[in-house]
Amino acid sequence: MFSEKEVRDMYWVTLILGLVLILAPFILGYNDNASAFWTSFILGAVMALVSGYKAAVRDFSNWEYAVAGLTGLLAIIAPFVLGFTAQTTAMWTIVVLGVLALIVSIYQMVTRPAGR
Repeated sequence: MFSEKEVRDMYWVTLILGLVLILAPFILGYNDNASAFWTSFILGAVMALVSGYKAAVRDFSNWEYAVAGLTGLLAIIAPFVLGFTAQTTAMWTIVVLGVLALIVSIYQMVTRPAGR
């Protein structure tokens, strides 16, 4: 299975994805679109806070990946539901980061049973 270091490294991956979501509106210039900004900021904050907590403590359950996966799924559908698909930079950034978060989460939940 996975060593403790490998498990903690994956928490850092989802933490970085969350931080990128938080910073993306400012770096890529879509902070003037309220829907795109708050979607990116809130979903990124949830992902970063949960991942940061899990990286800091020695909890080997999978709930963090379920949260990251749900956050990723919400990021994928948000541009279409909230109507900022015309803001292509925001849409693609949020969708791609959501897909990456979803892939990492599914991979971890499938390959690492809870509690190990």
